[in-house]
Amino acid sequence: MSEKINCPFCGNIIESDAYKCQSCGSLFEDPYLPNLKFKDFAGFVALLVITFGLFGIIWLFVNIKAINKLVVNHKDSMKFNTLILISILDICAYMFCLAFSQITNLVPLLTVIQCIIFMAITYRVLRIIQKYTLQRYGVELEYNPYYIVFFNILYLIHFIDTYTNRVLQIHEHFNPKSPQMILFVIILLVLQFFLCWNTNVHQFYKWLFSL
Repeated sequence: MSEKINCPFCGNIIESDAYKCQSCGSLFEDPYLPNLKFKDFAGFVALLVITFGLFGIIWLFVNIKAINKLVVNHKDSMKFNTLILISILDICAYMFCLAFSQITNLVPLLTVIQCIIFMAITYRVLRIIQKYTLQRYGVELEYNPYYIVFFNILYLIHFIDTYTNRVLQIHEHFNPKSPQMILFVIILLVLQFFLCWNTNVHQFYKWLFSL
Protein backbone atom coordinates (compact mmCIF):
# COMPACT_ATOMS: atom_id res chain seq x y z
CA MET A 1 0.00 0.00 0.00
CA SER A 2 1.54 3.31 -1.09
CA GLU A 3 2.16 6.20 1.28
CA LYS A 4 -0.19 9.18 1.40
CA ILE A 5 1.25 12.65 0.79
CA ASN A 6 -0.03 16.16 0.08
CA CYS A 7 -0.19 17.44 -3.48
CA PRO A 8 2.49 20.17 -3.80
CA PHE A 9 0.10 22.24 -5.95
CA CYS A 10 -3.25 22.10 -4.12
CA GLY A 11 -2.46 20.36 -0.82
CA ASN A 12 -5.01 17.54 -1.18
CA ILE A 13 -4.10 14.00 -0.09
CA ILE A 14 -2.72 11.81 -2.92
CA GLU A 15 -0.81 8.54 -3.34
CA SER A 16 2.96 8.98 -3.19
CA ASP A 17 3.38 7.12 -6.50
CA ALA A 18 0.64 9.07 -8.33
CA TYR A 19 1.48 10.63 -11.69
CA LYS A 20 -1.33 13.19 -11.51
CA CYS A 21 -3.38 14.89 -8.80
CA GLN A 22 -7.01 13.84 -9.05
CA SER A 23 -8.13 17.12 -7.47
CA CYS A 24 -6.26 19.83 -9.39
CA GLY A 25 -5.10 17.79 -12.40
CA SER A 26 -1.41 18.72 -12.01
CA LEU A 27 1.18 16.31 -13.40
CA PHE A 28 4.14 15.39 -11.20
CA GLU A 29 6.51 14.51 -14.05
CA ASP A 30 7.07 15.47 -17.68
CA PRO A 31 5.01 13.03 -19.78
CA TYR A 32 7.16 10.65 -21.81
CA LEU A 33 7.03 7.37 -23.71
CA PRO A 34 9.61 4.99 -22.17
CA ASN A 35 12.12 2.85 -24.07
CA LEU A 36 11.31 4.12 -27.58
CA LYS A 37 14.43 4.63 -29.71
CA PHE A 38 15.17 7.12 -32.53
CA LYS A 39 12.45 9.58 -31.50
CA ASP A 40 14.09 12.70 -32.93
CA PHE A 41 12.05 13.75 -35.96
CA ALA A 42 14.85 15.54 -37.86
CA GLY A 43 17.26 12.64 -37.40
CA PHE A 44 14.59 10.15 -38.45
CA VAL A 45 13.82 12.07 -41.65
CA ALA A 46 17.53 12.25 -42.51
CA LEU A 47 17.97 8.49 -42.05
CA LEU A 48 14.75 7.84 -43.98
CA VAL A 49 16.01 9.84 -46.97
CA ILE A 50 19.49 8.27 -46.89
CA THR A 51 18.06 4.73 -46.86
CA PHE A 52 15.31 5.39 -49.47
CA GLY A 53 12.61 4.73 -46.87
CA LEU A 54 14.20 1.55 -45.44
CA PHE A 55 14.77 3.13 -42.01
CA GLY A 56 11.01 3.32 -41.42
CA ILE A 57 10.88 -0.48 -41.39
CA ILE A 58 14.01 -0.70 -39.23
CA TRP A 59 12.48 1.74 -36.71
CA LEU A 60 9.39 -0.43 -36.33
CA PHE A 61 11.39 -3.61 -35.75
CA VAL A 62 13.72 -1.91 -33.23
CA ASN A 63 10.75 -0.56 -31.23
CA ILE A 64 8.40 -3.58 -31.30
CA LYS A 65 9.18 -4.48 -27.67
CA ALA A 66 8.88 -0.88 -26.42
CA ILE A 67 5.53 -0.39 -28.18
CA ASN A 68 4.17 -3.64 -26.75
CA LYS A 69 5.09 -2.41 -23.24
CA LEU A 70 2.81 0.60 -23.75
CA VAL A 71 -0.20 -1.61 -24.48
CA VAL A 72 -3.17 -1.28 -22.13
CA ASN A 73 -5.52 -3.63 -23.99
CA HIS A 74 -4.13 -7.05 -24.99
CA LYS A 75 -6.13 -6.96 -28.24
CA ASP A 76 -4.13 -3.92 -29.36
CA SER A 77 -0.93 -5.89 -28.91
CA MET A 78 -2.31 -8.76 -31.01
CA LYS A 79 -3.40 -6.39 -33.78
CA PHE A 80 -0.06 -4.55 -33.78
CA ASN A 81 2.01 -7.74 -33.89
CA THR A 82 -0.22 -9.18 -36.64
CA LEU A 83 0.40 -6.08 -38.76
CA ILE A 84 4.15 -6.43 -38.16
CA LEU A 85 3.96 -10.06 -39.30
CA ILE A 86 2.05 -9.06 -42.46
CA SER A 87 4.67 -6.38 -43.10
CA ILE A 88 7.46 -8.97 -42.81
CA LEU A 89 5.67 -11.28 -45.25
CA ASP A 90 5.23 -8.41 -47.71
CA ILE A 91 8.92 -7.52 -47.42
CA CYS A 92 9.90 -11.16 -48.01
CA ALA A 93 7.68 -11.26 -51.12
CA TYR A 94 9.23 -8.00 -52.29
CA MET A 95 12.78 -9.37 -51.88
CA PHE A 96 11.77 -12.59 -53.66
CA CYS A 97 10.41 -10.62 -56.62
CA LEU A 98 13.60 -8.54 -56.80
CA ALA A 99 15.67 -11.71 -56.91
CA PHE A 100 13.74 -13.09 -59.90
CA SER A 101 13.61 -10.60 -62.75
CA GLN A 102 10.72 -12.39 -64.51
CA ILE A 103 8.26 -11.32 -61.78
CA THR A 104 9.53 -7.79 -61.09
CA ASN A 105 6.19 -6.42 -62.33
CA LEU A 106 4.82 -7.31 -58.88
CA VAL A 107 7.39 -5.12 -57.10
CA PRO A 108 5.49 -1.79 -57.40
CA LEU A 109 2.29 -3.47 -56.21
CA LEU A 110 4.04 -4.92 -53.15
CA THR A 111 5.47 -1.46 -52.43
CA VAL A 112 1.99 0.07 -52.49
CA ILE A 113 0.76 -2.71 -50.18
CA GLN A 114 3.61 -1.92 -47.79
CA CYS A 115 2.52 1.75 -47.75
CA ILE A 116 -1.01 0.67 -46.80
CA ILE A 117 0.41 -1.58 -44.06
CA PHE A 118 2.40 1.40 -42.74
CA MET A 119 -0.84 3.40 -42.52
CA ALA A 120 -2.48 0.60 -40.51
CA ILE A 121 0.55 0.24 -38.20
CA THR A 122 0.69 4.01 -37.66
CA TYR A 123 -2.98 4.05 -36.67
CA ARG A 124 -2.54 1.09 -34.33
CA VAL A 125 0.52 2.58 -32.58
CA LEU A 126 -1.26 5.93 -32.18
CA ARG A 127 -4.20 4.13 -30.58
CA ILE A 128 -1.81 2.32 -28.20
CA ILE A 129 -0.20 5.65 -27.24
CA GLN A 130 -3.61 7.29 -26.85
CA LYS A 131 -4.86 4.58 -24.44
CA TYR A 132 -1.54 4.53 -22.53
CA THR A 133 -1.67 8.31 -22.05
CA LEU A 134 -5.29 8.25 -20.90
CA GLN A 135 -4.55 5.58 -18.30
CA ARG A 136 -1.28 7.06 -17.03
CA TYR A 137 -1.85 10.81 -17.26
CA GLY A 138 -5.61 11.11 -17.62
CA VAL A 139 -5.24 13.01 -20.89
CA GLU A 140 -7.00 11.97 -24.11
CA LEU A 141 -4.76 12.79 -27.05
CA GLU A 142 -6.13 13.60 -30.48
CA TYR A 143 -4.59 12.54 -33.77
CA ASN A 144 -5.32 13.55 -37.35
CA PRO A 145 -6.55 10.65 -39.56
CA TYR A 146 -5.58 12.57 -42.73
CA TYR A 147 -1.97 12.74 -41.58
CA ILE A 148 -2.00 8.97 -41.01
CA VAL A 149 -2.96 8.46 -44.66
CA PHE A 150 -0.62 11.02 -46.17
CA PHE A 151 2.42 10.82 -43.86
CA ASN A 152 1.88 7.53 -41.92
CA ILE A 153 5.17 6.72 -40.14
CA LEU A 154 6.48 10.29 -40.54
CA TYR A 155 3.43 11.54 -38.67
CA LEU A 156 3.91 8.84 -36.03
CA ILE A 157 7.50 9.94 -35.35
CA HIS A 158 6.46 13.59 -35.24
CA PHE A 159 3.67 12.65 -32.81
CA ILE A 160 6.15 10.83 -30.57
CA ASP A 161 8.75 13.61 -30.85
CA THR A 162 6.16 16.18 -29.65
CA TYR A 163 4.49 13.85 -27.16
CA THR A 164 5.32 15.83 -24.03
CA ASN A 165 3.87 19.04 -25.44
CA ARG A 166 0.79 17.21 -26.71
CA VAL A 167 0.02 15.80 -23.25
CA LEU A 168 0.58 19.23 -21.70
CA GLN A 169 -1.75 20.57 -24.43
CA ILE A 170 0.65 23.23 -25.66
CA HIS A 171 1.36 21.65 -29.02
CA GLU A 172 0.36 23.74 -32.03
CA HIS A 173 -1.28 21.53 -34.66
CA PHE A 174 -1.02 22.14 -38.39
CA ASN A 175 -4.07 23.43 -40.20
CA PRO A 176 -4.89 20.66 -42.73
CA LYS A 177 -7.14 23.00 -44.73
CA SER A 178 -4.53 25.69 -45.39
CA PRO A 179 -3.49 26.11 -49.08
CA GLN A 180 0.14 25.41 -48.18
CA MET A 181 -0.80 22.17 -46.45
CA ILE A 182 -3.01 21.01 -49.33
CA LEU A 183 -0.22 21.70 -51.84
CA PHE A 184 2.30 19.88 -49.65
CA VAL A 185 0.01 16.84 -49.36
CA ILE A 186 -0.48 16.70 -53.15
CA ILE A 187 3.28 16.88 -53.74
CA LEU A 188 3.91 14.20 -51.12
CA LEU A 189 1.33 11.84 -52.61
CA VAL A 190 2.75 12.26 -56.12
CA LEU A 191 6.27 11.67 -54.79
CA GLN A 192 5.21 8.63 -52.78
CA PHE A 193 3.54 6.86 -55.71
CA PHE A 194 6.35 7.91 -58.06
CA LEU A 195 8.84 6.17 -55.76
CA CYS A 196 6.59 3.09 -55.57
CA TRP A 197 6.64 2.70 -59.36
CA ASN A 198 10.16 4.00 -60.03
CA THR A 199 12.37 1.09 -61.11
CA ASN A 200 15.55 2.92 -60.02
CA VAL A 201 14.45 2.78 -56.38
CA HIS A 202 13.87 -0.96 -56.59
CA GLN A 203 17.21 -1.44 -58.39
CA PHE A 204 18.86 0.33 -55.46
CA TYR A 205 17.31 -2.17 -53.03
CA LYS A 206 18.34 -5.01 -55.31
CA TRP A 207 21.93 -3.76 -55.29
CA LEU A 208 21.82 -3.08 -51.53
CA PHE A 209 20.85 -6.66 -50.72
CA SER A 210 22.94 -8.09 -53.61
CA LEU A 211 19.94 -9.92 -55.10
